[in-house]
Amino acid sequence: MSKQRKYFVIILVFFVLYCFFLSWSFLFQNVDDAYISYRYGKNLMEGKGLVYNQGEYVEGYTNFLWTIITAPFTQIKSVDVSIFSSTLGLLLSMVNILLVALIARQFSDKLAGYLKYLILLPALFLALDDSIAFWAIGGMEFPMYTLFILGIVYNYFKLNEHKKHLTYLIIFLMLCTLSRPEGNMIIVVTLAHMFLFRKRIHNFSRSIFTIVGAYALFCTAYYGFKYLFYGQLIPNTFYAKGVTDISMNLVLGTKYLALCIGTRIYIFIFILFIPFKKAFADQKLSYLLSFVLIYILYLVVVGGDWMIANRFFVPIVPMLYILSTIGFLNVIHKFSIYFNNEKKAFRIANISSSVLAILLFVLTLSLLEYKQLIIKDNNARYEMQWSMFGKWLKMNVDPGTVIAVGPAGKIPYYSELYTIDMWGLNNDYIAKTNSKRLQAGHKKFDIDYVLSLNPEFIIGYAGFTDADIAPRYEKFNAPEEEYKCDDVVFRLKPEFIKK
Repeated sequence: MSKQRKYFVIILVFFVLYCFFLSWSFLFQNVDDAYISYRYGKNLMEGKGLVYNQGEYVEGYTNFLWTIITAPFTQIKSVDVSIFSSTLGLLLSMVNILLVALIARQFSDKLAGYLKYLILLPALFLALDDSIAFWAIGGMEFPMYTLFILGIVYNYFKLNEHKKHLTYLIIFLMLCTLSRPEGNMIIVVTLAHMFLFRKRIHNFSRSIFTIVGAYALFCTAYYGFKYLFYGQLIPNTFYAKGVTDISMNLVLGTKYLALCIGTRIYIFIFILFIPFKKAFADQKLSYLLSFVLIYILYLVVVGGDWMIANRFFVPIVPMLYILSTIGFLNVIHKFSIYFNNEKKAFRIANISSSVLAILLFVLTLSLLEYKQLIIKDNNARYEMQWSMFGKWLKMNVDPGTVIAVGPAGKIPYYSELYTIDMWGLNNDYIAKTNSKRLQAGHKKFDIDYVLSLNPEFIIGYAGFTDADIAPRYEKFNAPEEEYKCDDVVFRLKPEFIKK
């Protein structure tokens, strides 16, 4: 086995152990949002349709393919769906690390011989990044979505080598769109870049018409289904998250970008050392730069995300590490020329890359998901008790009971009760009200509307305080300690509950 392969195996082993540590710290469970998709999947498998509430056709998810893939595993009673999704997420993340290494190798021909072993740095950085490890076991679609993005990049780079890469490119473009709505933006970026570099692409006309034709047929089928089933092409989440509130989003998105990049600035700063004049004339390098710039702009315009866990940022982190490594190696090469001493440059490269790797691991672990969600906020406890309270509801209340929730994943999934999503992701009325506050993903709520529906339980705050709750409600919790909800729970007083 070559040295590079040995290093790569060590990177993978470390990553698996790191993910296991985070999963253990998070009590081997998925984040609450993942269970929104699982609820859709469970209802699908039980013949109720791809819906959140039976009979209500609202598209409250943005990860169609992940919802479909995880759906069968909601029917296995002996093993929770979270075990399957975490395992699959980990495996896909390992493939992502491999793909990053393969994509990075596309640039090794431009490096001096003594620098080529450092082309493994992007894979190493990926394995050390707390956000990458956390979302590998978080239960959501991001490892899969990242895989499809990397598949697009890899096959686009290989387009001239064999016709099979055109087929793979088309497949990954379709899978990307099935995974997240941003897939539509990615195909536009890819086609625009192909057009700009058309003279360097073999059989350009045939290739681009094949992609456009195949993608058009795919969109006709996919969006045709969505329109026929849900009555609209745009997911309900688009309205619920206030994507059209541009001025509000720019403030939130800029803050989100600063938080995401800030913890890794000591690595991303090396992107500035890429010779941009040459880079934008290079087909491969210009594609990476264009992709990340447009994607970052998109994240800012839509307002980023409410979670500190960098989940919307995760899909482009691999490309940013590749670009950072290219910039870093360019700096080392300049040192070599300046000192006229390759051995000295080699030592500088070794020391610098080791320092960067250690900093990345220590700072992301101590500042991001592990520190904030697991240690400071004790989010694992909240998540676990949402699950337990949902199970208590399933065992102790009438199946016809109506509940209203802030945390819209685990409690509805385990209780199987009709649910009013108070943040509007799965409620088309709330989703189309006006935004009421400056918080990504939680701008819209309407407690008067919720109270008008007279739910028996109201769980979690959603833009309201105790003073906004009607007098017919009182605070409540499960009587058994094991099932108590850590979030606030209001219940109709006994005299107001319909028998």
